[in-house]
Amino acid sequence: MLLLRNMIQPYAWGPIDGLVPLLGVEPTGRSQAELWVGTHARGPSTVDEGPDEGRTLAEVVAADPFRYLGDDLAAAGDAELPYLLKVLAIGKALSVQAHPSAEQARAGFDREEAAGIPIDAPERNYRDPNPKPEALVALVPTWVLCGFREPVVAAELIADLHVPALDPLVGALREGGPTVLADALRWLLHLPDDERSMVAGEVEAAAAEAVGDRDDRADPRSWIVRLAAEQPGDPTCVMPLLLELVLLAPGESVHLPAGNLHAYLDGAGVEIMRASDNVLRGGLTSKHLDVDELLAVLDLVPGMPARPTITRPGPGLTAYDCGEASFSLVRVDPTGGAVSIEPTGPSLLLAVGGDVDVAGSDGGLSIGHGDAAFVAPGEGPLVVTGDATLWWATTGDALPA
Repeated sequence: MLLLRNMIQPYAWGPIDGLVPLLGVEPTGRSQAELWVGTHARGPSTVDEGPDEGRTLAEVVAADPFRYLGDDLAAAGDAELPYLLKVLAIGKALSVQAHPSAEQARAGFDREEAAGIPIDAPERNYRDPNPKPEALVALVPTWVLCGFREPVVAAELIADLHVPALDPLVGALREGGPTVLADALRWLLHLPDDERSMVAGEVEAAAAEAVGDRDDRADPRSWIVRLAAEQPGDPTCVMPLLLELVLLAPGESVHLPAGNLHAYLDGAGVEIMRASDNVLRGGLTSKHLDVDELLAVLDLVPGMPARPTITRPGPGLTAYDCGEASFSLVRVDPTGGAVSIEPTGPSLLLAVGGDVDVAGSDGGLSIGHGDAAFVAPGEGPLVVTGDATLWWATTGDALPA
């Protein structure tokens, strides 16, 4: 087992010192949006003690993939963890976005490589050849936009704003047919520059008049007002009327597979995802938008994707199974007594809410609040004790039965 130090990403949507109450990290006086645990090149964890102290986990794993990843991943040519474990503190809405499938990611990456687009160019869509499915388990009440509303429902919600500039959007949604959502989204995202601010202003004013002084987060019009303030002049503030608005209670989860259009709005959670940087954005951002490519990867079937299947494979264990080969997530609760786990795949362990002790036949370690450790395949069984929650990330085929 390797104790790890982990990177905090100070993205602008994170609250000031947002991870302090969640993980007990040191205050920085800056935005704290995401804690990253893993081997991702933009924020690899670092070994914090032992013979490999000071080396990145990426370097350690790449030096001996068969030991640290297991035979199957190493034989397939992998030299890094296929997943990335995060904790998110969401103070402002993230961009509306979707992610490609494995086939779309490979084709898009090869296409942009052949075109000679620099890997770090702002207009680059595919920075690696991997898909980027995700799952999030809420730590606090968390609001998410996830999946399209039924077109007729979205049409009526938008019509009720009484904004004449949105009549073409309402008309597109009422048309019916297999391309209705694509046509509506295309109209919204292709608004001429000289009309965007005008439409956004009228939408914000209508939503503000409708909600008045009420702060009812279950009302999507309240989110329009908030999003318009966060992204002035952006007509995609109307997205809460196009997409399903979901409240996750602590412990509830959402799965965001390839093609799902979504945005995290507010809250905090533990996220597990395929390690990838491939994001196709659809609004609420000043970053690059490629509307045609976004529409090419979108799943346009209305409704939320199926949530992770929650099972209890043993005492103190709650497993979140998304059916993804690259990742799975288990919540370990030792507060009622010692809990046994057996990592058969490469695993990350993250302590939240206090300290946790992990003991095995070859020794043990203490994982402090907000700290993490790496466990290689076969380093079990392990016995977990403590007064906190341990989040156990591993590959999909290593999910405990």
